[in-house]
Amino acid sequence: MGGGGAGTGEISMRMAADAGAQLVEMGHSERREQFGETDETVARKARAAVDHGLTPLICVGEPGAVRAAGDAERFVTTQVRAALSRLHPDEISQTLIAYEPVWAIGLAGTPATPEQVAPVMGRITEEAHLLGAGAGCRAVLYGGGVDAANAATLLRETPADGLFVGRAAWSVDGLLRLLAIGRRYVEAVPAVSSHTV
Repeated sequence: MGGGGAGTGEISMRMAADAGAQLVEMGHSERREQFGETDETVARKARAAVDHGLTPLICVGEPGAVRAAGDAERFVTTQVRAALSRLHPDEISQTLIAYEPVWAIGLAGTPATPEQVAPVMGRITEEAHLLGAGAGCRAVLYGGGVDAANAATLLRETPADGLFVGRAAWSVDGLLRLLAIGRRYVEAVPAVSSHTV
């Protein structure tokens, strides 16, 4: 929800900020599918987050049918353009975007390869630079079937600034393994020390 008002079962940006949140996720495929969130809804949430001093983390990603039709880049670019449409360039530069191909997430997902991910992430970065007056967004993250087996490859072979991990980080051991992979990646490639996991 936006700034406030009644919203049983939801949380407002004001409530999130009051609770000490600094970052708020929006546009996740489950919200889009199960709650009917649209690109316009995501744009309004991004605006509300910034208005309440929160950093928007905007999820974008194409369903399997769009990928199969060869239309992933256009589909995701449209999502990015819409999500950032209510933000000023300086606000876009503080925004995070997580690319999560819908077909790659969850238990039934098929982990994506770097070859599938890299072109779409490149388009996300280009679009954010255009809309952000050259500054781009704070980071473009990759999520979707990320685990300890593929994290290093995804960091090394895609333009990801970091990873947006779900299930693989639910346990302490899983999280620690992923953090160790991220640390090794940053230490091996000093020029990308801004990368995060």
